[in-house]
Amino acid sequence: MLLKFLQSVSLMIVFVFCFSGCINVIQKVKLNEDGSGTMSIRYWTKSSNVLGDELSGFGFSVEKVDSNYTSANSEPSDIRIDKDITVDSLSVVTLNLMFKEINKLSEAAAFKNIKASLVEGNEGKEFKYVLLQNQVAIHKEMKEYFLFFEFEFLGDVIYANGNVNKNIVFWKNTVADLMNNIEMIATVKLK
Repeated sequence: MLLKFLQSVSLMIVFVFCFSGCINVIQKVKLNEDGSGTMSIRYWTKSSNVLGDELSGFGFSVEKVDSNYTSANSEPSDIRIDKDITVDSLSVVTLNLMFKEINKLSEAAAFKNIKASLVEGNEGKEFKYVLLQNQVAIHKEMKEYFLFFEFEFLGDVIYANGNVNKNIVFWKNTVADLMNNIEMIATVKLK
């Protein structure tokens, strides 16, 4: 009896770890010279992965999304939750966000695993956006889920470790890449 219970608990733990990071993310940011900006965020997963109103810190109810993204520095708006209840259906969350200072983004619960900074450098503004390492990434299934980040700057991009198109830089990774920190870096010369 105890053995069956322990096997059930072990199976549940494996299930939670395997599916807790199964989320695709698209985040597009327009960053102002002073570090303020706007962000559009879209994330989704299979509806069967969402057992409550949150999965791995990602809200799947309007109330949870609002509380995760709200801080003295940031205010979410236009929150939309779309859930399809068919087989292999998706739960999709979209929202817009205004923030006063990118350096204080992690004040909101949704950004607790992100370190963002925009500081004056020798050649212009030095931008850094770091997704902190996550143990969920050790599962090989995490290669199927992607993270897409796009930042639009008000000046010319002098250097970036992402893909540059004029004043826009984007990075595409998978959740599996979170075995290590993911660093997104750019230097921007303001006009």
